[in-house]
Amino acid sequence: MPLLALAYVAYVGLGLPDPLPGTLWPQFGPAYGLPNAALGLVLAGLAAGYITASLLAPRLIAALGLGGVLAASVGATALAAGGQALMPPWPIFVALAVLSGMGGGAVDAGLNAFAAARFTPRHLNWMHACWGIGATTGPAAVAALLAAGAGWQAGYASMAAPLALLALAFLATRRRWALDTAGPSARPSLASALRHPTARLQMALFFIYTGLEAGAGQWAATVLIARGATPAEGVAAATIFFAGLAGGRIAMGFVVDRIGADRLLRLVLAPMLAAAAAYAGGLMDLASLALLAVALSPIYPTVMARTPARLGPLAVHAFGLQVAAAMLGVAILPGLMGVAADAFGPGAVPGLLLGLCLLLGWLVLRLPAPGAGRTRT
Repeated sequence: MPLLALAYVAYVGLGLPDPLPGTLWPQFGPAYGLPNAALGLVLAGLAAGYITASLLAPRLIAALGLGGVLAASVGATALAAGGQALMPPWPIFVALAVLSGMGGGAVDAGLNAFAAARFTPRHLNWMHACWGIGATTGPAAVAALLAAGAGWQAGYASMAAPLALLALAFLATRRRWALDTAGPSARPSLASALRHPTARLQMALFFIYTGLEAGAGQWAATVLIARGATPAEGVAAATIFFAGLAGGRIAMGFVVDRIGADRLLRLVLAPMLAAAAAYAGGLMDLASLALLAVALSPIYPTVMARTPARLGPLAVHAFGLQVAAAMLGVAILPGLMGVAADAFGPGAVPGLLLGLCLLLGWLVLRLPAPGAGRTRT
């Protein structure tokens, strides 16, 4: 199998379990007897693992090779999903979320660096579209299981087998993955990347973006159920949101090289704000969520793809920092939305999403023009 195709499959696998905490929260939150804010602990555990693994990714890759890191990391994610399906005590459930995050963080940092070095923004949009396909398939499978009368545990169990198969695929191809790892003396330091204003700006952008994306997707079911939808309809809302992300990235992949990556980032801002405002106002919830997802879809992969052009040699550290900032956004912002939902009702969440959209738009408009426009094939 070509490595690009396997990278696409890997992102499908990464997306499969990601929406499950929020999608299944209306079922397993009460089973554990926990308030809405406790969902933030699961998301924080995922993010803690992601941040740790993404920052350690260069060392792990140097020790095990990229292929070995990918195989071990996806295997850890499969193990975590299988363990959570057993409904362990709550502290162990959260610890397994940390393990799952560590697996996802290493894969995300490694594959983003690999793809940005070798492919154009088109391929990164399609690679991240595959994450959306997985994130759509996960809730859809869960919805089917719930409709058939299965418990929430079956949702996690159904993710473990495909992830285990993916880990075996990486193990079989581990010698074919090669990531350029120049010696430490040839690289700038992590501190120099942190001091760079563009690197810090992009870290802030990824923090806001992923908090917004995760908050919209993870709380979609809870918000719609509070507005009168059935549990199955609430799960369908999350499915529609992640389907919009996947479909948007597929479509944007066809046009990004023609329009220009930086111009595309600006063109999606108006529909993003319109969709967020409609959702906050309770207007056509499903259509608003779908439009919001499509408008958001190119931002993460396109900014990631342009990182080498904007930051040059600093990109070697920027990828890990950006993934870490992104997962910190997932940990903090949806959890704060849960606090707001407990205090003011789930109807507060769409208003917070609108505020994040405004901040995200401002950050996108502040991105500088890249100092170089190298094209990769």
